[in-house]
Amino acid sequence: MTEKVIARCSWAQTAGKELHQVVPTRHSDEDVFEKPDLDDVIDEERAVLFSNNDCPTIPCELQFQISPKFKIAAITLVCSAPKVELFVGPTQEYLETIYGTSIEEQEADIPIRPYRYDVEIDRSGISEINLKLLTSAKEICIYGAMLHIAPNPNGITTQLQNTFDIQNIQELLQKGGNQTEDDDRKLQKFLCMMKGLSCPAQPVPMSSATAVDINPTVQQHIDAKFEQLQHTITKRLDAFEAQQAAKLDKIIAMLEKKN
Repeated sequence: MTEKVIARCSWAQTAGKELHQVVPTRHSDEDVFEKPDLDDVIDEERAVLFSNNDCPTIPCELQFQISPKFKIAAITLVCSAPKVELFVGPTQEYLETIYGTSIEEQEADIPIRPYRYDVEIDRSGISEINLKLLTSAKEICIYGAMLHIAPNPNGITTQLQNTFDIQNIQELLQKGGNQTEDDDRKLQKFLCMMKGLSCPAQPVPMSSATAVDINPTVQQHIDAKFEQLQHTITKRLDAFEAQQAAKLDKIIAMLEKKN
């Protein structure tokens, strides 16, 4: 049984079916990765053509995402790009650069040469990957792709939507008297990056509704960041209050001596 795959490309599609319709999944053994037969990956019905005529050329990026109940253990891709860069996770962490293996003889006279990639994802719990196809060509053909998946050990926790109260953090910062416009801008930029959005030039007021818009797959990561931030802020507030209390005690003591 194949699982639903969300697949996108940054270039315009000019031929073939929708990308998400032609990318099957195969349940994989975590201990041993077995490369599939080429006939199981490529097919005339699975071929998709993308093109780009923008100047300067934007990179061709393929994005694949599955349910967080599963993780992407490996990917098999056959395409016309000779080299790809792999990025993983919601933050799109760079993992490696891979050179494809030509599946046709070098002397063969073919218009678009196919290259094969069988890449294992050396990260735990990854359900989202991004492949940047590196080529100078204006057209890229995806002959076929297959995601090798396995149960995600982090799936239960990544699906929980423990919404963190951002408004609470804002209030803590204001009580401390240390919040500046730069702090607002940095926090806003962090949220934008986590959600894959472009940040506005000026920070906008944030409300508690912001948290519910965050992709569930990145919720746990963001929660951890905010919990760490709240802990730091609370610690600084406690220290500040203790310092103020000590100063107040000194002032009272001095007044009592004068009286």
